[in-house]
Amino acid sequence: MNTRLVAGGAVAAVVIYFALAVFFLPQPYLLTLVPPRPAPVITSVTLSNDTIALGGEFSIRVSAANRGDPADLQLVSIAFPNATSTAIATVNDHNFKQTPLPINRGDPIAASYTGIQNIEAGYPAIEAQSRPWEPGEAFNIDLSIKPEGEGRFVIFVKAVGLPHNGDQAHYPAGGILDQQNEYVDVYEVTVTKP
Repeated sequence: MNTRLVAGGAVAAVVIYFALAVFFLPQPYLLTLVPPRPAPVITSVTLSNDTIALGGEFSIRVSAANRGDPADLQLVSIAFPNATSTAIATVNDHNFKQTPLPINRGDPIAASYTGIQNIEAGYPAIEAQSRPWEPGEAFNIDLSIKPEGEGRFVIFVKAVGLPHNGDQAHYPAGGILDQQNEYVDVYEVTVTKP
């Protein structure tokens, strides 16, 4: 009788174990395997002027937030496709967790949202980032820009969240592609003769 009880208990334990392993335990475990889905957004871009005289300067303020899951890293890029150096830009203020980085021509930069493929920068940019960037957190950067020549001075603005695992992980979601094969919003200031 005791042998049957022990055998029955062992069988019941094995059945319960396999039932838990197959039907209950995989769900919480599988949920941990789903990567977070950050959703960066540029909430505002403010230019102090839309026209300046050569030799003058204007300011730009870019604000961004994360409307998705926590990002391991989220960055805001402000690029100057018709400038030759980041010397035209001065960071006046920012509240990002890390110090903004100048990207100059020839510097290696990531491309196509992968973080793996690198290219050589063809034009300068300032990249501000926070690591980590939690949902709902907002960060700002203020720059002064002194263009080098007359004409149309162009500014590319974008935000990218990592891990990059879908269209929600970059802002904007479409439009013009920059040197990194990534979408950007385009702003411009007209620079006139002094």
